[in-house]
Amino acid sequence: MSNVLTIKPGNPDLFHAEATPHGVNIMTRNDAGMYEHVCLVPYSDAVTHLDSGRYDEIPDEGFALHFAVADGGARGWFDFTAQHNVIMWRWLIAACFVAEMKRENGTTSVTESDGTSSQVAIYSNGTAGIVVYPFAERLAMANNMEGAMIERYGIEQGTENAIVFYQAMIDTERGELTPFGRETLAELHDHFIADLDENGWPEMPATH
Repeated sequence: MSNVLTIKPGNPDLFHAEATPHGVNIMTRNDAGMYEHVCLVPYSDAVTHLDSGRYDEIPDEGFALHFAVADGGARGWFDFTAQHNVIMWRWLIAACFVAEMKRENGTTSVTESDGTSSQVAIYSNGTAGIVVYPFAERLAMANNMEGAMIERYGIEQGTENAIVFYQAMIDTERGELTPFGRETLAELHDHFIADLDENGWPEMPATH
C-alpha cells in the first residue's frame, strides 16, 4: 500500500491524521490555530472505519486517514493483511471515482430513506445516469470484481489478483483513476443502468 503515499489529503488544515508506531494520531485545529489531540486509532480500526462509511460524507478527512494508514504501513508500523490491502484500494478507487463524478457531472438532490435530503454525485453515460454513493461503489466493486476473481481463483489468489487489478485502476502519483479504471467503472455502471431500465433497481435511485 506504500505507493498510495503520494496522494495527499485535500484539507490538512482543520483535520490532521498522522501515522505513529501505535496507530493513527487524529488531531483537529482549534480556534487559536493550535492542533489538539483527539484520539489514537489502531490501524486495523482505521481501515474498518473507512470501509464502514464513517468518512463517506467527509472525504477529505477520509483521504487524510487513508494516507496516514498507508504511511504507517510503509514505515513498518502496520502489517497489512491481504484483506486490509484490498479494502484500502477499494476505498481509494471508490472515493476518487465519486469525486471525479462530482467534478464532471455535478450532484443531484436525493431524498434518502430516512426522509433527509442529500447532494449525491451522478454517473452519466451521455444518455442516462445513476447517482453514485461511496458505500454502494465499494459494495459493487466487492461483489462484481473481487467476487468474480475469488470465485475463479479461490479466496487467497483471488484477493491478490483483485489487488493487482485495483492497482491498475488508479494512478497514485496523480491521485486519480487511470483510463483503465474509468473504463472499468463506466462498463460496470452502464450495466447497472441497463439493468435499471429493464428491471428497476430500488437500491440506487436513477436520475435522467
